[in-house]
Amino acid sequence: MTVQNWLARLNRRSLSPAQLELRRLSDAGDAARRDRQAELALGYYQQGLELAQRQVSLQGEEYFLGLIGELQTERGRYEPAETALNEAITVAEKINDAPRRARAVGNLGAHYLARGLTAKAQSALERALELARLSGDRRITSLILANLGSVYLRADNPSYALRLLKESVVLVQTPSNTGALDMGQAAHAVGLLGQAHVGVNETERGYKLLTQAIQLAKQADKPAQELSWSNTLAESLFKNNKFSEALRYYERCDELAVSIADLPPDYVRNHLLYRATIHERLGQHDLALSYGTQALTVARTAVDRATEARALALLGEVYKSLDRMPEAIGVLHEAVALYAGGTVNGLEDQVNALLLLGGLFQTNGESERAMQTFDEALTIAQTDPQAGDLGRARALRRIGNAFNEQGDAAHALERWTEAITLFERAGQTALAARMLCETAQVRRQMGGINAALPDYERATMILSSIKDAATRGLVLSNVAIVYTDLGEIETAASFYQEAIQIARQLDDRRATTLRIGNYGWFHVATGQPAQAIKLLEEALTLSRPLNDPLLVAVQTNNLGQAYQAERDYTTAESLFRSAIAAAEGLGTRRWLAIFRSNLGRTLAAQGHDADALALYNDALGASRAENDQENVARTLARIGEIQLRAGQTSEADTAAREAEVMARKWGYRKGQADALVVRAGVARVAGDADTADKLSAEAVRLYTILHDPLAVELSPV
Repeated sequence: MTVQNWLARLNRRSLSPAQLELRRLSDAGDAARRDRQAELALGYYQQGLELAQRQVSLQGEEYFLGLIGELQTERGRYEPAETALNEAITVAEKINDAPRRARAVGNLGAHYLARGLTAKAQSALERALELARLSGDRRITSLILANLGSVYLRADNPSYALRLLKESVVLVQTPSNTGALDMGQAAHAVGLLGQAHVGVNETERGYKLLTQAIQLAKQADKPAQELSWSNTLAESLFKNNKFSEALRYYERCDELAVSIADLPPDYVRNHLLYRATIHERLGQHDLALSYGTQALTVARTAVDRATEARALALLGEVYKSLDRMPEAIGVLHEAVALYAGGTVNGLEDQVNALLLLGGLFQTNGESERAMQTFDEALTIAQTDPQAGDLGRARALRRIGNAFNEQGDAAHALERWTEAITLFERAGQTALAARMLCETAQVRRQMGGINAALPDYERATMILSSIKDAATRGLVLSNVAIVYTDLGEIETAASFYQEAIQIARQLDDRRATTLRIGNYGWFHVATGQPAQAIKLLEEALTLSRPLNDPLLVAVQTNNLGQAYQAERDYTTAESLFRSAIAAAEGLGTRRWLAIFRSNLGRTLAAQGHDADALALYNDALGASRAENDQENVARTLARIGEIQLRAGQTSEADTAAREAEVMARKWGYRKGQADALVVRAGVARVAGDADTADKLSAEAVRLYTILHDPLAVELSPV
């Protein structure tokens, strides 16, 4: 960004006819630039330069040379731009005016910055800063500080950039002699400051400043700047997995891009590639394919092999999601070939492409080729001297993900366990904590709550050494669910509340709705259905715009459980049926089985035992196939209840005993207690009151630990 405001500072009443014409030409050129008529704008500026030269107005000459240099830089015509800007410096030195000299040299530095020539940009801007400080011109000093800060941001030194940019923002916000704030320049400085805060992992502060920069650019009617900061914010949100929020800003970029004459080529390629990635992560595979194909075409047209390779790798993921396996393997082979042939550098991207390809081989049942590809990825990851342990850890994490997707949890845990150790050794404790939550979830599915506890406890201990708020919120929200199942509700409630607060502070909408929904489920489990309904309705309001149908379905199911607890069976049935309808189109057998079992419970409560039993049997078969032992135990106990009412005591006892053994093994106290109630009923029908009382007492004890309202209902008066 350059500064050209000489004519604007002059009082119109004091202008000569020649100066009025210079202003007209300047305004006309600026208007043509805004209308994307670059040649027309250049013509006006050239006329202004020629008039200034005829009038022997060195000030006007320097001014229009700067405008010409800036416009030519925007158009990518760097040679004539550099010539004009060097001429402007020569003229400024003749005037011997410190602010003008600082501005002219600063304009040249901004030109080099736009070209990516950071060493030249730094040299020119440091010289300009010396001149600006001597001149005492706050506005020019602020701009040069901002551009110099941008140099350090590009050099991956956000800490030093932060120092420069803080001073820049203070200066630009200090009233000038006109008392007016230059909104465009303020947007430039504030946006860069936000970028620097993001660079030092102060994301919350960074996002607020970037949002402020967007508003300032909008007020200044600077669509190019608004586009720049919207794109910067979108990229950061994207890299932090806040896909829905990022998409909102990318859509605004699309609106702004229409009015901007020359979009930077790298903006177009990255924009398309990131958009494609977001749509893929959100499950919008057709849109992902469209944007990914466009990104590939643009990259190939620009002979940008690095972006081409990334686009090919992403398309591999998209084709896999669309079950177009031959095409997925084909594009990934192309991506791998670009890296293997030395056409493209980038070890991390190369490893990612190989891991994706290995995963496809595994999906196709080509285990040997899959392992060969995974081993190749690991070997390459270890050759990256900068990554060190991190390279191998990232590869192991991805390999573990591939095994887990294929249902091979044992091999997944083996890879993940090594990855966690490497992450910790490399000082990446936040990644280690996140992975421990992942391993804990798998261990719970394999061996129950008790098997998962050590990983959750280790993740909680690591939190003391982590400053990353997002990771803290993730760990606390995961541990809160387990503590709910264990009956440690005070700690669980505290963790839920803190995790929700963190998500709100980070403006992470997906995490916010997920955690509010889980907190609602906590209130269902602990006998507070009214509060649960309030929380779950809030969660659904937040989750529906996120385009995550499974999340909406799960929260709808949980809301059904809340109404079930209120004995409003009509509403509960409607909600369960809605959740089932959504899940049937998603292919999520595990959740579908849970939803059907819950609907069966509602139908049974209304006396429709035959319909309930059909749902239970369907859910039981699916849960066994998915190895969801908790839903198996839960559903067996419910089947036992119906069989007991039907007088089928032997069948009820068999179902309840299997449920009890399974629930005890899995540490699933709620399921164990439900099974004990059925067994107590069987014993009472058989006339064995002592056994019935003992079984009931044990069930009450477990319900009491869990703070389940059934503890009160079943306690002897």
